Amino acid sequence: MASISTATALAITQANTQFDAKANTNMAVYWGQGPSQPRLAHFCADANIDIIPIGFLNVFPDQANGGYPGTNFGNQCGAETFKNKDGSSSPLLSNCPFIGPDIKTCQAIGKKILLSLGGAIPTDQSIKDDASAVAFANFVWKAFGPVDAAYDGPRPFGDAVIDGFDFDIESAVSNGDAASQYRGYGTMIDTLRVLYATDAQKQYYISGSPQCVIPDAHLAHPIETSWFDFLFIQFYNTPQCSARAYFDADYGRVGDQPSVISFDAWVAFVRTMAMNKDVKLYLGLPAAPLTQLAYDTKITSSTTSRM
Repeated sequence: MASISTATALAITQANTQFDAKANTNMAVYWGQGPSQPRLAHFCADANIDIIPIGFLNVFPDQANGGYPGTNFGNQCGAETFKNKDGSSSPLLSNCPFIGPDIKTCQAIGKKILLSLGGAIPTDQSIKDDASAVAFANFVWKAFGPVDAAYDGPRPFGDAVIDGFDFDIESAVSNGDAASQYRGYGTMIDTLRVLYATDAQKQYYISGSPQCVIPDAHLAHPIETSWFDFLFIQFYNTPQCSARAYFDADYGRVGDQPSVISFDAWVAFVRTMAMNKDVKLYLGLPAAPLTQLAYDTKITSSTTSRM
């Protein structure tokens, strides 16, 4: 059954802490997009945080002229990049010295670290076709999954192995092609699932970060056809279904239609339409104190405690 996951204070010892993917008390916090952000390990030391999607792998292969995809992790990397196989420059950052070690530190105390694909910039992210989706899945598995001695391509985080992939797809329609917003993601996820099964030593996850509107233009179709473990739904950005509507029905009102937070509608959607009808739903809220989303900053800690 889908349910809200909220934060809880859990005592974390130096020993490995067991992660329960089905718990209703897990908290996920995105990390990676900040000019002055502390290291990843800093946030993993917070006992309230269970999952950290790090973002972003934001340039997809089809927009990188068929070369390696591109990444952006704020202040955590230098400007150096890997060379493509033909010797040309790629947008894949190669000098991120602390992320790999910090992933291991986080995992040692039970945190799950996902690599988030997408983000808000650039706006042209898309997958050309199923063949591109399969190739993309194979690349990220080799570059960020378990170490394969036969693989001679880039590993931006060294021998650190992430715990899965997050899909935060926010691209615009490309050249009038509406299908570009969702094409290939289901195939990519299905391919990753097959690859996950080749490593019996570790549990891997798939998550998504749809907007609160139903259906989400990018992820509704993949959610219906492919297996997601978590959905970090963005109950902000869109006034008519955001979390603020829980406290202010006039906020985002369109004519006679009051705004309504769409959490219950998401529960109904996954119960009837999702491949995984037990996918865990998370209430996504802006966390940064300097967020530019002014209409959402009015949701304070005192009000969220009433939800």
